[in-house]
Amino acid sequence: MSRNEPIRLLLADDDDLVRDGLAMVLQQSGEFLVASAVCNGAKALEALSHELPDVVLLDIRMPDMDGLQCCRKIREQYPELPILMLTTFQDDAYLAEAIEAGARGYLLKHQSAEAVMLGIRNAVSGNVSFEPGVARSLGVRSTTGDEAFLEGLPARAVDVLRRLVEGSSNREIAEQLYLSEGTVRNYISELLQFADVRDRTQLVIWYYRAGSFEP
Repeated sequence: MSRNEPIRLLLADDDDLVRDGLAMVLQQSGEFLVASAVCNGAKALEALSHELPDVVLLDIRMPDMDGLQCCRKIREQYPELPILMLTTFQDDAYLAEAIEAGARGYLLKHQSAEAVMLGIRNAVSGNVSFEPGVARSLGVRSTTGDEAFLEGLPARAVDVLRRLVEGSSNREIAEQLYLSEGTVRNYISELLQFADVRDRTQLVIWYYRAGSFEP
């Protein structure tokens, strides 16, 4: 997708005010185009069958197929399509289920429009987005401290991991560490195997949880 083209979105939320208001704010920025705005997961899947956007935003609680069910079905049918959960619920059980379902980010509706836009950009770039309150719910700690759980990894792989956790894209990591993007991808594959997880989102969660000082 050209950087000159707007990021095309599918937005699913059963709250008309939230859905229409967010769609209006995003489109007024000129950076985003809401290709579809629907009221539940079933209608989101129907919209996807006609045209694929660049990213999907799903509310968690919706009638006739909630966001978690919809996220799973999207990952089955369109595994490369980035999905963000946009919700009022900062609930540990929901968040853990969303991670397992394959969502790439977790944004809360009380966030600013700028924060939501940043989350969308990150998702499209292949990165993950955590609202700070969500991160705390997941047991996130500071990225400083004891990292004995990384023992056995090459130092360069650890450097890549730290930058990935901070939200850097492959290109940004390559530029920061003076590596090729191919080498960065190889390190990320090694990290996924080391952590025994399937994607970048789960790798970030693994890093936070494995390094937590909580018993």
